[in-house]
Amino acid sequence: VQVLIPMCGLNEVKGMELTMKKNELICAKQIIEKLNTYNIIKTFPNIEEVRKWNSNLNTLQIKNILSLNIDPKLIKFDPELLINSDLLNTFDYLKRVEALVSIKNADGWYHLFDRMLNHDFLNSPKFYQDIEKLKRAQTAQTPLWIIGNKNFIDSPYHDEDFELLVTAKDSSENKLDDVLREVIATIVSNPDSIKSKYHKTDLATIIKYGSPAIQRPNTYPEHSISYLAINKVSLNDIYHLENMEILANNPEIGNYLYQVMTCQETIKKPFYRRIIEEMIEYKDNKYYAFMLCYYAVGYKEAKYAKSLKEYNIDFDIKAKYDFNEILRKIDEKINVVDSKCKEIVIHELTATKPVEQPKSVLKRIFGKK
Repeated sequence: VQVLIPMCGLNEVKGMELTMKKNELICAKQIIEKLNTYNIIKTFPNIEEVRKWNSNLNTLQIKNILSLNIDPKLIKFDPELLINSDLLNTFDYLKRVEALVSIKNADGWYHLFDRMLNHDFLNSPKFYQDIEKLKRAQTAQTPLWIIGNKNFIDSPYHDEDFELLVTAKDSSENKLDDVLREVIATIVSNPDSIKSKYHKTDLATIIKYGSPAIQRPNTYPEHSISYLAINKVSLNDIYHLENMEILANNPEIGNYLYQVMTCQETIKKPFYRRIIEEMIEYKDNKYYAFMLCYYAVGYKEAKYAKSLKEYNIDFDIKAKYDFNEILRKIDEKINVVDSKCKEIVIHELTATKPVEQPKSVLKRIFGKK
């Protein structure tokens, strides 16, 4: 079978080239008009960069740009996002743009919209579902923090965690809903928490105690259940849930308790729970709490655990007492086996005799108040 291929003359070839170039020019002009309409042209440093960008567009991207027909006044976010390469490569581009425009609770936080245009979220089957859920929040701020986080997207708790984030209210009289939302967002996107068996229970504990028992992310020293819920060492500790309750109910010494509860070496020691009990029993004495922390985790970690108002606590102690002698006395008390001896040590620690009486190191510094 012979296939006859018609041969084009030179003039015909030139005519086709001219037509193609003409169509390309028309298309380029239309694209530039769209860039002008949506105030995107200003994001390019010069016209040469516009030409270079335009020449790299594929057919789908060109089609999507030319399909834009949304009122420019409705675009509250950075218009440059409209030409995000990942977004331009979607087959339902216009529908996605409409979904972004429909978000009305992002005042002050439109700069976070780029979190929705990463590869993971754009390819998530829950793209539209999550945007609808985000729109129900009091403010889109915190949901936008994590909406594109891969750990959160792939979490088996994704749906229920997002619902919790959108609806959670601070149960305390402080009514610090924003702090609570920040903590929830941190936990539901944390891979260690997601993989642990305590994820749901920890979130329930966070909701139960509210803002008095938590702290904003990236605040130090760590002293609350919001940090304990994402600490890898604690999440592998059999006492994790018990420690969450203890920490929530003893915020006065939370900074020292937290250091003990999250020290890999300390949680393996036989005195681990005894130290926790001792701290709680004498929590009114910050000097003793600091020295117990020092005994359990070391001086460097105990210093790190100090709050601003306790900044000079170790210097105050050192100015009057011998650290080694105090540590020896604590070791004697914590590790004592004989119950009679134990009671003697406790009596010495809590004695309230007049100052002029002979005093031991522990009695002078750690008298219970």
